[in-house]
Amino acid sequence: MRENDSATCRSCHEFSAMDTFEQREESVKMHEYAIEQSLTCIDCHKGVAHFSPQPELDNAAREHLLEQAHTTPEDAENVYPAEAILIEGVGELRPAAQLKVIAYQGGKRLVEVSGYQLKGAEQLLYKESGQRILLATLTQNGQAILNKGNYVADEYGNEWRPASLTTEIEAPVLESQNPIWAYADELDKVYCGTCHAIIPGHHFAANAWVPIAKSMGERTDISSQNLEILTLYFQYHAKDVVHD
Repeated sequence: MRENDSATCRSCHEFSAMDTFEQREESVKMHEYAIEQSLTCIDCHKGVAHFSPQPELDNAAREHLLEQAHTTPEDAENVYPAEAILIEGVGELRPAAQLKVIAYQGGKRLVEVSGYQLKGAEQLLYKESGQRILLATLTQNGQAILNKGNYVADEYGNEWRPASLTTEIEAPVLESQNPIWAYADELDKVYCGTCHAIIPGHHFAANAWVPIAKSMGERTDISSQNLEILTLYFQYHAKDVVHD
């Protein structure tokens, strides 16, 4: 089908004949991307006329990621969870969240995570104001011990305030996000690339990636933990995210 530019599909479906007003917004963007990249129908719609393959990533890749967390030096200034870290009575730190190390003693780290809260959703701590890249989920007690700033309305009328959490962790963590993104890249190739062309993170904004990844993930058997890492991978590399 690639050799004949999906001629069978195009006997009925041509880009020029599509009614973009009837399509979902993400479908319009994907078709625009397909035109820009000279993709053919089968690059994104392998499972439409035929059964799509059932991809699965070998567990060894995840085990390797977690093993790397055990090699992080004690004097690391910033660390990153390879998987969610449960802090009893406080909440959970999400994968890839930047944690500033304040002190290290006896295998435990005192860390600070800084971000923003949306008014009305104070149980969540996000990376930036207006961008819903999740850093932590908080209990009532976790919310109470936050160091909080003042709310400021954004251009859409949503109110955000800076907030930071200082807490102690004992779980293994990474010195860099790079191993997480390398693992996420493998997830992308297996769970996304098996059925359609790889879509770069910068093609969508950070907030747009959440529903897109969720809807596509439902079509596979990807675990919730891996889907979270994959979603964060897209968000951290989104077109509206400023990279350090």
